[in-house]
Amino acid sequence: MRSALCTISLMLTFSIQAEEIALPSSAVTIDVMEQSRGQKHVELDVTNLTSDINGALDGNVADNTVSGSNIMASGAFADSSGISSVIQNTGNNVLIQNSTVINLSIK
Repeated sequence: MRSALCTISLMLTFSIQAEEIALPSSAVTIDVMEQSRGQKHVELDVTNLTSDINGALDGNVADNTVSGSNIMASGAFADSSGISSVIQNTGNNVLIQNSTVINLSIK
């Protein structure tokens, strides 16, 4: 599907000759260039976020246990996007704590 979309998009592209580009007869001012560029001034609000994780692991016993190995295939994250979190455990009596804090504000 992705290759079909790429092929269609390549077929729909168009070309333009340098002679067809209309250039202004006078120099472009700095103000016009500042308004035209992609970068904008962004004001940031700083927010401190915390996640307190206080796990305890006491008095556990593991007798006659077998631990294996963790294997991830070469394409395990091929189609992933955004924020990913992977936790693997090969042991016994293991306390795994994980925390992800995300604060996103788009205005």
